[in-house]
Amino acid sequence: MSEFKPTLCIDFDGVIHDYGKGWQDGTIYGDVVPGFFAWAEQAQKQFKLVIYSSRSATDEGRLAMGSWLARKLKQQWEGDPIEFTMAAEKPAAWLTIDDRAIRFDGNWIDPALHPDALRAFKPWTMR
Repeated sequence: MSEFKPTLCIDFDGVIHDYGKGWQDGTIYGDVVPGFFAWAEQAQKQFKLVIYSSRSATDEGRLAMGSWLARKLKQQWEGDPIEFTMAAEKPAAWLTIDDRAIRFDGNWIDPALHPDALRAFKPWTMR
């Protein structure tokens, strides 16, 4: 019997795919965010790596992400094989890694949650 591994839910655009020009026409045009494959190789030893994105809503979106990722792995990675799961729905996850998220610490009056602060939010690709 295999050891249980909690799920890490990993966003695609801006986390795996560098997404430097934004959505455009939905084409996956960019490169892998530097360091991702080395991180994933280590993380998969303790976690199930599940990719979930707004693209996950369609078979075509999941196929496009999976094909792009497989191509990039083949071109750029020489380490141990890395296993990813493409989710159709947001998984029940131990943690989520996303470039467009704010951590909630139980305090709705936290200044970071003020609507003005939320409207001013910029992901790392836009800073």
